[in-house]
Amino acid sequence: MNDSAQQLTAQVEHTLADVNSPLIIAGTSNGLVFLNSERHVELEGYSITALASRSDGLWAIADYNSVWHRNSNSKWHRVALVNDLQLNCLLPIKDAVLVGTSGACLIHITDGNMHRMNCFESVEGREEWYTPWGGPPDVRSLAMGQSGELYVNVHVGGILRSNDQGQSWQPTIDVDADVHEVQTVPDYPGLVLAATAQGLATSQDSGNSWSFDRTNLHAPYSRAVAVCKDTILMTTSTGPRTNKAAIYRRSLNQPGTFEKCEQGLPDWFLDNIDTGTLATSENFVAFGTSEGQIFRSNDAGLTWQQIAAGLTPIRCLNLSQ
Repeated sequence: MNDSAQQLTAQVEHTLADVNSPLIIAGTSNGLVFLNSERHVELEGYSITALASRSDGLWAIADYNSVWHRNSNSKWHRVALVNDLQLNCLLPIKDAVLVGTSGACLIHITDGNMHRMNCFESVEGREEWYTPWGGPPDVRSLAMGQSGELYVNVHVGGILRSNDQGQSWQPTIDVDADVHEVQTVPDYPGLVLAATAQGLATSQDSGNSWSFDRTNLHAPYSRAVAVCKDTILMTTSTGPRTNKAAIYRRSLNQPGTFEKCEQGLPDWFLDNIDTGTLATSENFVAFGTSEGQIFRSNDAGLTWQQIAAGLTPIRCLNLSQ
């Protein structure tokens, strides 16, 4: 095959990859950016700090105090407004949405009604929760397992698990692991992953026991974790205030095999690639940065392409088919 034919084949393959790639939706400090052939912004003027999707549409947290829903007709409406707590993360479950807040509380939203489920006052070890700056701990991320069990990541308070839809909660990991994001993995019952200040934490038994992997990382402090089929992607840096951050990949079933993602990426990022800004779908992965860049990969993080720059800081990122 001559050079011209090879270039044409590459262009066709690239076009097909674009057609089959999920839509990237980035929450920024000034609205929600939809990255498709005709980039556009929705909820302009709002700071979008969390995103989640399910079959009934897209859910977002705006300005840390309101929850919005985008239906199948691409229409937004505000479903909740909270003035005395900061809203940090959200998780659609069945016919409801859970919202994690400041003060380590949960809010349950269903059919336009809102109530506070739990602030975990009676959870074992609650008195040991803390933050490095001395304020009250927050709910930072949420996940749901294959059997409906709920996982709540408290910063700094470990990971709580509920097997009864939030009626009771049990601690599952040492508080000082300093967890920044918890994730479950479809088709892997009992598997729970967490990005922590000590590297990747893995549980094969729904959080009853944990192992840690930091092998080959330039530093253990990790903020975000996600899975592409059988590949783990995790963001890592030298600490909460860093100028040396990167993204790593590892086989799901082979601890100790982390390798730094390099092809198409800068040597280092000057800030953490944060919780909620790394998203995956099949072998597709994308992430955003505080400098307003977005990168994507069609091969589970082997190679990367920058597809956006000059945006306001990326606060969260979601993929939609």
